Amino acid sequence: MKFILTSAMMVVISAFIGGVTNYIAIKMLFRPYRPIYLFGKKLPFTPGLIPKRRNELARQLGKMVIEHLVTPEGIKKKMEEVSFQKKIQLFLLQSIDAWLAKQKTLTELLEEYGVSNSKEMIATRLERVIEKSILHFFNTDQKVSQFLPQEWKKNIELQIPSLAEWIAMKGVQYVESDEGKQALQRMIDDFLQQKGTFGGMIQMFLGNLNIADKIQLEAAKFFRHQGTIDLISSILFKEWSRLLDMPVSEFTSRMDKEKTSLSIAKLISEKIRIYETLDKPISELIQPYKQAIMEKMLPAVISSSVLYLQNSVEQIMKAFDIDEIVTAQVESFSVERLEEVVLTISKREFKMITYLGALLGGIIGFVQSIIILFI
Repeated sequence: MKFILTSAMMVVISAFIGGVTNYIAIKMLFRPYRPIYLFGKKLPFTPGLIPKRRNELARQLGKMVIEHLVTPEGIKKKMEEVSFQKKIQLFLLQSIDAWLAKQKTLTELLEEYGVSNSKEMIATRLERVIEKSILHFFNTDQKVSQFLPQEWKKNIELQIPSLAEWIAMKGVQYVESDEGKQALQRMIDDFLQQKGTFGGMIQMFLGNLNIADKIQLEAAKFFRHQGTIDLISSILFKEWSRLLDMPVSEFTSRMDKEKTSLSIAKLISEKIRIYETLDKPISELIQPYKQAIMEKMLPAVISSSVLYLQNSVEQIMKAFDIDEIVTAQVESFSVERLEEVVLTISKREFKMITYLGALLGGIIGFVQSIIILFI
């Protein structure tokens, strides 16, 4: 009976000592917060381990984060996940919809960024930009053909034979009209008058009316002849080829370029209706293109941005100095705050360490009681 009581007391005492020892050891990680001096000498183990090594701990945490936790490889892998890209797309879609729902106009948006009198300023600058662009185009030495789409040139060339037939038909109509007949007669009169006496003799013998009728008939035949149509078509093709090879500056050399460019710029500005456009909600302006933006442009932008970030993530992380951010943040913590953070994370584990100390102490006490029994 005495052995059992002694053994129980030794187990309890050893367990108590083991538990208290571990509890004190855990507390000594943080306590005391500051060094304690006795008779001018600092007591051992003051301050606690973490307060004493806080700066080193902060540096090691920063190094651990950048080398093992937030790594370029981990970020790249995360960016490659389809679910991650879908989350970004969903977030952007919701953000865009929320922003468009505010019904802001371009004028209001510009005013938010400090641009006053935006309507007048944009209208004036737009007109100047258009005018300068047109004037630059008028003075370029590039050929006209360089500014025409291939499809346009092809269509125009296909229409030249039809244009030649149309010109010939209009020639026939004019010659056979009363106006054309009168014009022929005036030309004949002028011709005969220029010939003097000889012309008077011809006029007396033949008569102007008969000559005009004859020439009118022959002129109509001339315009109807296929050879005439082919000739007109050939001339048009040559002129078209010459026009295509002509520098734009030469093509526009006979016009008042500055006046023309200003007139065209004003016309374009009026057609754009810049004032009306600036007063419309942005949501209304992009409505015709919203589906294309959301379904095609936005995913393409996200993919391109993700690819760019993947290629640049190392440089970006170096620029941010994440390890220094973590170090500075940890160093800014008070010791009390640092203790609270560590205990919040490891409170359960520290309790288990205390209990383990008590358990080991109890086992040691029991073993000691057995040894005492046999001594």
